Amino acid sequence: MTSTITDPLTLSRQADRLEESGRLAEVEQLWRGALDGPDQLARFARFRLVGLLERLGRDRDVEHIWRAAVEAGDSLARIHLAVLMEQRGELSTAERLWREAAADGEKRARRRLVDLLARQGRVAEAANVCQQALAAGDGTAAARLGSLLR
Repeated sequence: MTSTITDPLTLSRQADRLEESGRLAEVEQLWRGALDGPDQLARFARFRLVGLLERLGRDRDVEHIWRAAVEAGDSLARIHLAVLMEQRGELSTAERLWREAAADGEKRARRRLVDLLARQGRVAEAANVCQQALAAGDGTAAARLGSLLR
């Protein structure tokens, strides 16, 4: 069921009708087909597909989708993959992903990295990341640095 629809709203309505009818395999196929569409549609489809797969408990498929998006250069996907890895307890993988995203200038990633390091008792490392964030112009890092150094 590959779709030629490129409008996210129309595609969502079609997917919702299929899902209401219990035709989840077709919904999945619809969203997977849209992954090959224009960038905005593909990103939207990825989020909807991930939501479906999460509801179905297909965690490994979710991971595969985020990894493929990361490999394709989607920096936002790296953040979602890091969250998934952290939720699973794969903290070294999450830390690596947070560091990569932070190196790309993602403020959210820096904040999540600081939180992860602090929860692990690695306060000096967390403070160092905060100082790097401050140097990069992230004013919100000052408050976090202050709380770490108390």
